[in-house]
Amino acid sequence: MDNPLLAEKKQSTLSPGLLAMVAGAFFFSLMALIVKLLNKFGTYELVFWRSVFMFAGTMSILAAKRINPLGPAGSRVLLWIRAAAGFGFMSGYYYAIQHLPLSDAVVITYTSPVITAIAAALLLGEAWGKLDALGSVLCMLGVMLISKPGFVMSAFGFPAEPIPLNGLIGAVLAAVMSSAVYLLVRVLKGVHPIVFVNYFAAAGIILGPISSYLAGETWSWHTKKDWPLLVLLAVFSVAGQALMNLGLTLETAAKATAMNYSQVVFAFIFQTLLLHEPTDPLSVTGSLMIAMWGLIALVKDSGSEKSDQKNEATVPQMMLNRRNSFELEHRDSEFDCH
Repeated sequence: MDNPLLAEKKQSTLSPGLLAMVAGAFFFSLMALIVKLLNKFGTYELVFWRSVFMFAGTMSILAAKRINPLGPAGSRVLLWIRAAAGFGFMSGYYYAIQHLPLSDAVVITYTSPVITAIAAALLLGEAWGKLDALGSVLCMLGVMLISKPGFVMSAFGFPAEPIPLNGLIGAVLAAVMSSAVYLLVRVLKGVHPIVFVNYFAAAGIILGPISSYLAGETWSWHTKKDWPLLVLLAVFSVAGQALMNLGLTLETAAKATAMNYSQVVFAFIFQTLLLHEPTDPLSVTGSLMIAMWGLIALVKDSGSEKSDQKNEATVPQMMLNRRNSFELEHRDSEFDCH
């Protein structure tokens, strides 16, 4: 007979899936930190070099696994559209990081789950309940506190000190494009995740220089110190995505959403200790309100979690049971994410 104390201890232990998600969020935060450190580079130049190194890696993986990099014949147009949306996400995200305090850029970009929930309800007919509505309200109020429009500052008795509008637009664009990427992944079926990433990298290689020229960016002369950071930019992105994908095979999408918000904590730590960027009570309050979406996701997932505990599925069984659903809703947005 099992010892109930041991069983309780086992249940309270952080699972490998959650640990993988937190580790993935940490690597994504390191990626954002490097973008901040490479502030002399233009946004599209950074996206281009990140895409070059990622493309080399994804093509090597696809060749080793003998997977067609073009994907299914009937899905290639949508794959390019999805790749263009991913390029828009990454460009907006990098631009926001370069023009906003690190934590503000990360937090506003992570309003994307709310945008996705609303869009999925309208376009795909997915359920959108009271908890989703609550999360939407919290996120929108949080963005208002962070962006600090004049009427909000007046209501709290503070002088009007809004964050840069161009950085705010970049972060909102990143959130919208991230949602578009997720919705397109839901539509595309039977496509290997690495093929998604490969298309995204190819789009960055093609669209990066074109967008840079149209925006009038001047590309920087790279020093010996720059190249390791550019390589790490791609390495941390791939490492974060791999760990997040591993977590998704072991845990639910709701928990993945919740653990992703640990990036907010890492961003505040990097901003305060390494970048020495100031913050304020309104930004902290707004960030906490947006991060509440992660707790809401856990509440929504609690019913299915109890069912999983009753079934006492083993880790291999959990991976097999969840694989079918996550192939349909694979979240590479960052984060190709992401």
